[in-house]
Amino acid sequence: MMAAATLTACQKSLEERAEQEAREYTRKYCPTPIDNFSRTDSMVFDKANRTYIYYCTLTDQMDNKEIIDSKKDVLSNGLLESIKGSTYLKAYKDAGFGFRYIIRSEKNPNQVLFDGTYTKRDYQ
Repeated sequence: MMAAATLTACQKSLEERAEQEAREYTRKYCPTPIDNFSRTDSMVFDKANRTYIYYCTLTDQMDNKEIIDSKKDVLSNGLLESIKGSTYLKAYKDAGFGFRYIIRSEKNPNQVLFDGTYTKRDYQ
């Protein structure tokens, strides 16, 4: 009985696992290589809100607020479809985690081109 309690206590919660995975992904892979005029700069997991946050940057011709504003629905729907189709995120989606994308300009890093949050209600 004591051994079972000890093993359970050593296991990480899903939130702790998400936090560690985001930290490790950022350390190992970020910033990612540019693909389709974008890169991922970092990932974090906000335990308080149970939300993965992806910090990304747009480059070259996509680094244009007018273009992003005019295609905001297309971008938002594409990100949502990516979440829906991700098998990697299944455990997190099953737990009802949120996913937020904060996308900045490469030319002007203080400029947020897109900020979207997707909840269980969106991706189910």
